[in-house]
Amino acid sequence: MADISIILENPGFSTEEIRSLIGNLLEGCVEVVLTDPGYLRVLNRKYRHIDRATDVLSFDLALREEDRPEGTIYVDGRLFPPMEALLERIFHGYMHLKGYSHSNEKDACIMSSEVDSLVADAFRKQV
Repeated sequence: MADISIILENPGFSTEEIRSLIGNLLEGCVEVVLTDPGYLRVLNRKYRHIDRATDVLSFDLALREEDRPEGTIYVDGRLFPPMEALLERIFHGYMHLKGYSHSNEKDACIMSSEVDSLVADAFRKQV
């Protein structure tokens, strides 16, 4: 089960809400941090040398490619997006931890399909 941290004032979601939806859908040792665009911009500038905010950043900490996903996913959780949009961001970051990139068409298609499937699975658990 993923660790959930929220470093936002007045977040639109609680850790319990997110944890109940994500459940065991994320394998490995994954931390999800909900934050604001300013924090994401600082991380993006420091580690990717891109001076702008983004909606999700993943930092892969796995020692080998064949390891289970391990790392931290930082997600823009401000402006109270619909839960579906928040889950899409989280699962998008998770796919990066699994080694996928959207820099090539094949991986981008796989990522999109897997993210859609994970979001559907998360909501299916609620029913």
